[in-house]
Formats: sequence, C-alpha cells, structure tokens
Amino acid sequence: MAWLFGQTWFWLLIAFLVGALVAWVVVRLLYPLKKNAFDDVDGAQIIEGGRS
Repeated sequence: MAWLFGQTWFWLLIAFLVGALVAWVVVRLLYPLKKNAFDDVDGAQIIEGGRS
C-alpha cells in the first residue's frame, strides 16, 4: 500500500506543477508586461511640492 501513497503524491506534485505552469502562461498572455508610465514622457517638468 505504501507504493500507492508514494505514487499518488508523485502524480499530485506533477499535476500541481503543470497547473501552475498553465496558469502562469494564461496570465502572461492575458496581461502582458506594461511599460513604465514615464517612458513616453520627453520633456516632463518636475514639480516639487508639498506642505510648507
């Protein structure tokens, strides 16, 4: 019976890894990397403010 327990955990581990890989690929396809918000700004002014 120990072989069944070991084999079950092995297949559960494989299934988890495959599921995590598939989820990662789906997330990367649906939500591609976003550029930095300030990459397109050429001559931006730096406004220093705050409470005085």
